[in-house]
Amino acid sequence: MKLAVINSDSKEFSYGGVAPIMRNMHEILCGEFDVEYYYLPDSWKNFPGLGRFKMMIYLWMHRKDLRKCDFILSHIPEGSFVVSYMGVPYSHIYHGNDNPMSQSKYWFGKYFAFVFNMFFKRIEKTCPLKYTVGPVWDDKKKLFNPISHSIKPKPYEQRSGFMFAGRLELIKNVDRLISIYSQLPDGIQENNHFFIAGYGTQETKLKEQVKRLGLQNKIHFLGNLPNEKLVEEDSKRKILIMASTQEGLPTAIAEALSVGLPVISTNPGDIGIVLKNDYNGFVFPLDFKDEDYVSAIEKVLSDYGKYSTNALESSKVFNAETITRNVIKDINNVLNTKR
Repeated sequence: MKLAVINSDSKEFSYGGVAPIMRNMHEILCGEFDVEYYYLPDSWKNFPGLGRFKMMIYLWMHRKDLRKCDFILSHIPEGSFVVSYMGVPYSHIYHGNDNPMSQSKYWFGKYFAFVFNMFFKRIEKTCPLKYTVGPVWDDKKKLFNPISHSIKPKPYEQRSGFMFAGRLELIKNVDRLISIYSQLPDGIQENNHFFIAGYGTQETKLKEQVKRLGLQNKIHFLGNLPNEKLVEEDSKRKILIMASTQEGLPTAIAEALSVGLPVISTNPGDIGIVLKNDYNGFVFPLDFKDEDYVSAIEKVLSDYGKYSTNALESSKVFNAETITRNVIKDINNVLNTKR
């Protein structure tokens, strides 16, 4: 049977969306289906225009091939909207429960929110299998981020520093994390530099902020790392720190826990389902105070073995084999119902 997987980026993309999910499910899916990926080619990205609407055009141009598929797995609402007119059973993976235009990195994104609300109405009516990586609601099924890699946790004495991994966009509040880092005691800063992996529209402003604070020798921008290198970087650090205002359940958190890296984060989306206070890290409301965040960092460092051990234990929920087998079972159930 033929399975098409649709996303805005290839499965090799390391940050955000379903790309890491696709990559970690790939080998197991290929044992069951003939898998083909559809994502916006780099050559199309160079043309002016909104990427989401270019993706719709790209998929419509490939509609004959898509109609030959037995099932389609889509993460992007514009993809699912186009697919809903092709007569092929499909699954939509909701990235959290937010309209993507509400977190657009471009100022004009909010003016297209009504378009995507229309897309979601169509998806609700036509999609037989709906997943969410955020909190479960209505008929959606919870999809934990499948994690599969060969990186082993490092001994505690070989770890140092704090890590952020993700897109450098406003909703990630990396500027707040930089400010919090600047408030840490000098001794903690000396022994633990701050490493920022990712890229985005805020990168230049963030680097300017670091320069203003005089922290160029302690805060390091790693750029866009391949996934294996990103997880390897995680394994060498002591804490993953995040402060997002909008999330589902970030793959960055799942990957961090999988190498015994405790996490301190805000609690949008479904982060609180795996991140527990004073167990594998700390989780804060969106209106947290800087001093509370600083205190949490100090607590984790003071009893690091406990938090790291618990982080690794809590990562079992992200086992790629179990998750992917359940997805395959769900897909086959839909296909058997359609026959």
